Amino acid sequence: MAKFGLRRVVSQNLVTDNVSVVEGEMAIISCRVKNNDDSVIQLLNPNRQTIYFRDMRPLKDARFQLVNFSDNELRVSLSNVSLSDEGRYVCQLYTDPPQEAYADFTVLVPPGNPIIEARDEVLSEGNETEMTCTAMSSKPAASIRWMKGDKELPGKPKVELTYDKMYTVTSRLTFTVSKEDDGVPVACIVDHPAVKDFLAQKYLEVQYKPEVKIVVEFPQGLTREGENLELTCQAKGKPQPQRVNWVKVDDDVPSHAVITGGDLYIENLNKSYNGTYRCVASNTVGESFDDYILYVYDAPTTTPKPTTATTSTTTITSTISLPEANQVPLMINGF
Repeated sequence: MAKFGLRRVVSQNLVTDNVSVVEGEMAIISCRVKNNDDSVIQLLNPNRQTIYFRDMRPLKDARFQLVNFSDNELRVSLSNVSLSDEGRYVCQLYTDPPQEAYADFTVLVPPGNPIIEARDEVLSEGNETEMTCTAMSSKPAASIRWMKGDKELPGKPKVELTYDKMYTVTSRLTFTVSKEDDGVPVACIVDHPAVKDFLAQKYLEVQYKPEVKIVVEFPQGLTREGENLELTCQAKGKPQPQRVNWVKVDDDVPSHAVITGGDLYIENLNKSYNGTYRCVASNTVGESFDDYILYVYDAPTTTPKPTTATTSTTTITSTISLPEANQVPLMINGF
């Protein structure tokens, strides 16, 4: 048994280690002697009650079991650890005066599953939103980190000590939403020595105003007088745009233009149609537009194809027979 009232010294010959263990699990306490002169090793609890004296257990707590006993070590296990087991355990070498070494025994209590809550279920781009994450009833207090996608964001933590000496931590996150955040996970990560990879996450649902783009379907080159023009307005948003309208800035759309949904079709262009044509799309979040500037060029001029003239030369060959020298001349009219 421990000797009370005696002077005790901290010995470099007797060593032990601090212990941290998760509530409900098993812990090992080891008392080791570097050079033993056959002195008795014993282990005391925080109330200085003897747990083991050599290889005997005076304390009637069957959770303590002998793991190893020798001249140089007393090793004891404690199963099903509870918070009441916390404190400073004493390894004592029964010399005169007794030599002691101290093991601080810490019980870790993991937090409950983190709870993540969002102020807004559906978000709109450009607006500010707030989320909270709570890690309840832990020891020591947990720390909370926030991740939006692969980017870490700073939160504002608040730590409360409850009546049962447990800690509840709440972290508050505030950020401005963009349309790129749609579908991105926001994770609340709880760091605590008793648990790893403890997190809760929530996927963002972000509504955003339409993105508008005008595509020229025809012609592929310059727009000229007499030709046709076909434009398509592509609009995408969340929610999808309810309306897509075509207007001409500072003027009216030509009366014979045909508008079908997002398509604008104008036949037989002339220069009076020049101007800026605007496609406007809107949804519950807002309105967006894209512009197309029409400039009608002159119709191509028609140039007659050049012709190739072919000159034919006709050669007439005449044969004239001359009289021979000894031939009698032909007499005409009696001559």
